[in-house]
Amino acid sequence: MTSIDVFTITIATALVVLVSGVLYLVETLLRKEGGAGRLWATAYLAGILSVLCYLVWSIEASAYIAVAVGNGAFVATTGFLWLGCRAYNRRDVRGAGVGLAVGITVVVAAVLAEGVEGGAWAGAVAMFLGNAVFAALGAVETRRGALAAQWSGIGLTIVLSAETVWFVVRTGVFLVAGPDSELFRTWFDTPVASLLTMALTITAVVTTSVLRAGESSLRGHRETVNLHMALDGVLLPGSFRALASRMLRSALHNHETACVIALRMDDLSRIATAFGPGEAEAVAAAWRTGVRRYAPSAAIVGEGDRRTVLAAFLTTSFADVRRTAAVIHQRTLDDMSELGLSVIPAIAVGVALSDQIGHDFDALVEAAREAARRSASSTDAAVILAEG
Repeated sequence: MTSIDVFTITIATALVVLVSGVLYLVETLLRKEGGAGRLWATAYLAGILSVLCYLVWSIEASAYIAVAVGNGAFVATTGFLWLGCRAYNRRDVRGAGVGLAVGITVVVAAVLAEGVEGGAWAGAVAMFLGNAVFAALGAVETRRGALAAQWSGIGLTIVLSAETVWFVVRTGVFLVAGPDSELFRTWFDTPVASLLTMALTITAVVTTSVLRAGESSLRGHRETVNLHMALDGVLLPGSFRALASRMLRSALHNHETACVIALRMDDLSRIATAFGPGEAEAVAAAWRTGVRRYAPSAAIVGEGDRRTVLAAFLTTSFADVRRTAAVIHQRTLDDMSELGLSVIPAIAVGVALSDQIGHDFDALVEAAREAARRSASSTDAAVILAEG
């Protein structure tokens, strides 16, 4: 095995690690990853850096900085595999990460301390032991928690256990027989290590990909929604639609009654003309704040249009909704009176129930708005129920 040229075997190792690592990284970017997947991706990224550094060293033997970075990246690869296993098992990774950072620093410093004079094996013992320690920790972690319950986790156990044994024995032979001995050159020199690295890298990538897929399926597909809210706590129209639509779908599935209350104010433009824009802004602020404050705690409150504020929530009957709407209406007007505003505007209230209109967002909101418009033109009813 020692007849294989070091540069050639380094190129072969670099290709295997580079292709495997890039494929894993690309898949990581395309998926919505959990913590374990991101940490394993970091491990393969460190592996790519390691082989590139060793490639530089194989071209220029005096590039001891490349050896230092390569050794540190090699240990980081094993360490991040271990951290990924901890994350998969829902165990803390911060303290472990500090330990890994210390280990990497020691490995890099060991090479820098020896400098150019250290030769090809500068800092070798520190690197060997660092990999052995973190591989052993990773192997133990694969037999705990959620990983132990996954049959595919056995592949990672084999990889990390083999790495542990290899580096422990390699360290012993290096210290006892030396790197120039026939035993070390035959079984533990760079060509043999490179072949082992290729085999373990392929196995590790396949195993972590399977584990990651299983973790993703357990987490399920995560939908995200960006919500936008005014400073007074009232949702902007798009955000109100997103939340209210979800509530309506859930209500339909659970056979629950949902309602939308529309509170309409038509006097703002006239107030602005008669008393100035400052007074109109104060009235609008009191109106919006009142709806947000007196709507039920779980209600979704958002803007309808410039004349309407909407509140959506679950209910049991029209009587309850009518009572709630009346409370919002009256207390908002009371707050306006206490503020000493020049004018107290009329607020019309329309209510739409899913029992009559259905659970479609657009239909329910339009029905509530139409009921509020009828309320605004009515002389004897402040709260009007939309008709299906």
